[in-house]
Amino acid sequence: MIEVKNLTKTFKDGPIETRVLKGIDLSVAQGEFIAIMGRSGAGKSTLLYQMSLLDEPTGGEIRINGKEALAMSEREKMFFRLAEFGYVFQDYALLPELTARENIALPLLMQGISGEAAEAKAEAALARVGLGNRLNNLPSQLSGGEQQRVSISRAIAHTPSVLFADEPTANLDKESSATVMDIFKELHTGGQTIIMVTHEEEFAQFAERIIKIDDGKIVSDIRP
Repeated sequence: MIEVKNLTKTFKDGPIETRVLKGIDLSVAQGEFIAIMGRSGAGKSTLLYQMSLLDEPTGGEIRINGKEALAMSEREKMFFRLAEFGYVFQDYALLPELTARENIALPLLMQGISGEAAEAKAEAALARVGLGNRLNNLPSQLSGGEQQRVSISRAIAHTPSVLFADEPTANLDKESSATVMDIFKELHTGGQTIIMVTHEEEFAQFAERIIKIDDGKIVSDIRP
């Protein structure tokens, strides 16, 4: 589904250049659940941002279902992300003035889905993560774990090809983290492709494949 070849990323701060990714080669098959691990600064989140088209790499290739992603215009990438990808971030990234249902419906409306259909999809997605009774709550009225479940609902409401998650349990207590990982496990069992960055070994074990990065390179790729 995703093929990355010789991917590099260099950040510039004036005359200073920092090479974060140093020639990554990686293939992701449909339906895989992959955990990307590594110490802080190793490049794991940077890799996820390149693969998910949220950032532009310095060099290399990214093919998604055979399509050269880096050849797309910014507008094409935006619509591709909306249609094909789902995102879960450690800070939830919910709009504070919108209810749980509205946070999920908004990106659906941006895809051209009607208001009624978007609301129905939002309600179904919230019910799927056990929040069918929290439709009209603002993020400030939800716990951290509940906010993350709303974030997951938003990511899966349009049935994405790939779900990207960047440290989805980093800000959660142990019980909420376990709930989130159980949801991911259920999604994967249903055939969802998931690429997750985590620094927590116990949650990486939910994945069927663990990729470890150090100093911008893949140092191991195992199936536990």
